[in-house]
Amino acid sequence: MPGTGLGRLAKRMTAAAAVFFISTSAVLPAQAATAPAAVPPGVPAAVNAEHAITTVDNGTLHTWWHDNGVSSPAAPTQSGDVRRSSFYDVQVAQANQPEKLYDAFSYMSIPRSGKGQIGYTEEDGAEFSSEAELTMSWSSFEYAKDVWVEVSLRTGQTVSSADQVQIRPSSYNFEKQLVDADTVRIKVPYSDAGYRFSVEFEPQLYTAYNDMSGDSGKLTTEAAGNRPIHTEPRNSMMVFAEPKLRGEQKERLVPTEESGSIHYPKPGEVRDLNSVGEEIIYFRPGTYSMGSDYHAVLPANVKWVYLAPGAYVKGAFRFLHDTQSQYKVTGYGVLSGEQYVYEADTNNSYHHLSGASNCHSSCVKMLQFASADAEQKLDLQGVTVAEPPYHSFVVYGNEQTFHMNVENYKQVGSWYWQTDGIELYKGSTMKNTFFNANDDVLKMYHSDVTIDNTVIWKNENGPVIQWGWTPRNIDNVNVANTTVIHNRMYWKDVKYNTCIFNSSSHWEDMSSTTKADPSTTVKNMRFENTTVEGTANCAIRVYALSDTENIHIKNFNIGAWNGLDWTSQVSHLKRYTNSAGEKVTIGNEVPDGNGFALENYSVGGQVIEKTGGNWSDYQLGRLGFDGENWDSWNAWMSAP
Repeated sequence: MPGTGLGRLAKRMTAAAAVFFISTSAVLPAQAATAPAAVPPGVPAAVNAEHAITTVDNGTLHTWWHDNGVSSPAAPTQSGDVRRSSFYDVQVAQANQPEKLYDAFSYMSIPRSGKGQIGYTEEDGAEFSSEAELTMSWSSFEYAKDVWVEVSLRTGQTVSSADQVQIRPSSYNFEKQLVDADTVRIKVPYSDAGYRFSVEFEPQLYTAYNDMSGDSGKLTTEAAGNRPIHTEPRNSMMVFAEPKLRGEQKERLVPTEESGSIHYPKPGEVRDLNSVGEEIIYFRPGTYSMGSDYHAVLPANVKWVYLAPGAYVKGAFRFLHDTQSQYKVTGYGVLSGEQYVYEADTNNSYHHLSGASNCHSSCVKMLQFASADAEQKLDLQGVTVAEPPYHSFVVYGNEQTFHMNVENYKQVGSWYWQTDGIELYKGSTMKNTFFNANDDVLKMYHSDVTIDNTVIWKNENGPVIQWGWTPRNIDNVNVANTTVIHNRMYWKDVKYNTCIFNSSSHWEDMSSTTKADPSTTVKNMRFENTTVEGTANCAIRVYALSDTENIHIKNFNIGAWNGLDWTSQVSHLKRYTNSAGEKVTIGNEVPDGNGFALENYSVGGQVIEKTGGNWSDYQLGRLGFDGENWDSWNAWMSAP
């Protein structure tokens, strides 16, 4: 009976029964069998029925569960609850024992966490996602060998072929098998980098449209008379297959008593972290809540916050002091901002920002650090940041002395504006990450930065890669293997801070062309293997505020343009002046010179070449670069 899900349920119960008695000793104490969750509206009871929950931690596979999970697709959760996906179930099996399926908790985020706009009426960026009833589910596990991941759709919708389930990034090319009409089985090979991917059932896909109203238009799900922007799942499902830490990595990233003194908060309400006397705060598996009017402002002695797999912490952390040389925020747990309002202003009792243009210094950030003149380092690894109410990560102080190593970081449920990605400071590295963001994602403002293997789900606001906003000195930036799996940027007018690559005009006055500084230089930035799956709104807009040299974009591939006019999709390369009228420069023609290089830039599989007649603003390339910069750029196809 595939239409009702009864056949699938029987299989799940049989598989669970087969392994229950041998695996219960591996189940974390707080994560044993759970009571049946409430049946979401429109979900057949049979699909939502429970079997005996079974998790595992056997050295090569680790899954976890929350016995306080609630399926609440529209309302806020209680402080002690964790929102469980109303739409998906996930189980994992080791590839050499495919019949032994273990449960992996499927978390879910909904716009504004279901609490609406508290204390304000102005737009906050979550309007469309709320009106369209979008959600984002995710499930995480640790593994050390190949696994099978089974994902079940709980809505009663069905598929007849594994080809009706898309895995993104599509380059992963995982083996898929259809288990039954609502379940797909995906083989995930082991990788030291892990994998972060979207599982997309065809019946869940919808298309967002621009209604073409006013200057910019607004997003809608109505097709009639409107322009298509992008197709994506209404209820998304992300899988985070993360490498199990061993050896030196485990010693570096998982604290023990040898790492320093440890404070273990008890699950439940946690509002006493401002006076912790230990060096390390270790959140064991369980649910923790700081409330909507508190976040942890940590004392100077705290150097490390660890969120164990299965820890779900509702709150935020501010490292107020700058006395530590080595900070760490690690672990495969979740840090959720779901209890805070948008722009929760600490100067306004954590209520929404009132009476100021912005609250960059006073609003709650999920992770906030202070930097001293002495060299400091941060290890940021593994953590999933969910539902940030504002910027997810900031550092205040000396930006030249704060260096970061970011690995396997994830950001989900970024419904609000200003939910950026991560700004990487001088000498920092980042690899193997996933970002769902509703503002600038990869912020390239500093020198000697390396980024590799990033998967991005882009909401409406801001570009994917940004290096503008003010004149800067930047040298030696390398970004490789970036995949944009979805992109909801939709503006029909030509915004300054959008597209895949962007160097925005000045933040103080975005329409001004006289805020450049020719005494500053941005140079030696290389972006290699950037893929945009599906459609894009525009490729490149550079409004240079500094002298610019040797910007090399290689293997930049866009699936297709969205349904707007070419005038909305045009790329720009412009040079601005200072107040005295002195204009910045953009190198010389490449590949022989040191200007702006587009090597193997393609749209819909067709390479765009300056000599090929397909590059200009109304043609496929959409390159509307200023004529005065003709000798400063080139686009060509290189040999394989």
